[in-house]
Amino acid sequence: MFNNILVISDNAYLCRKLENILTEKLSPEQRVNFSISPFSDINDFNESIKSEVMILDLKKEIDINFIIEHYDLVLSIHCKQFFPNILVQKIKCINIHPGYNPINRGWYPQVFSIQNNLPVGATIHEIDEELDHGPIIDRDFVKKESYDTSGSLYDKILEKEIDLFNKNIDSILNNTYKTILPENEGNLFLKKDFNKLCKIDLKEETTAGKFIDKLRALSHKNFKNAYYIDPENGEKIFISLTFKRQND
Repeated sequence: MFNNILVISDNAYLCRKLENILTEKLSPEQRVNFSISPFSDINDFNESIKSEVMILDLKKEIDINFIIEHYDLVLSIHCKQFFPNILVQKIKCINIHPGYNPINRGWYPQVFSIQNNLPVGATIHEIDEELDHGPIIDRDFVKKESYDTSGSLYDKILEKEIDLFNKNIDSILNNTYKTILPENEGNLFLKKDFNKLCKIDLKEETTAGKFIDKLRALSHKNFKNAYYIDPENGEKIFISLTFKRQND
């Protein structure tokens, strides 16, 4: 059984949902603390969850040592920081990943699922020295529709992650879960791949279907992702898609 649990998250919505589940599942001997990375606004989390929130920087040795000394389980909930080797070697670290490993390793799985016509889902896995690479505790697919954008597909994945967390948290907390190894190395997408995808080449020849898929992949609520450069003044022009089905 793990008694001292740390949640590191950069997603306030998901953190609030999982806090509610943890509150019901923890035994009297177990305690949980919550933290965010320096990339997040602590006010967003203070408004969303009941627990006190601290900021931990996984690039700082003092913060890494603090985690190792005080916790025996770390739950990464959409944490934007890469876990250093010493941390994953010293204590158990488990990640909830918004992709189906090993198909969707790395950044923004829903984006590359749409762009590259790949299945997508959610995975709970142990963290090792590579990105979204460790032994798999559980995973499941999410149905992707032809009219899903990055934003709508991401919302589906969040709900799948909550379901998987609720299903597996007892065995995780009690350290009785079992794992399977990924079938292969799969696909790894990095932030630089996303940044490259965002720029639209106005001279590129493509099909209407492929262009729509690219814009779907880059349309995420109010985020400014896809853009082209105005040939007249060099200004960035951002574009996105919205969809309405016939019966909406």
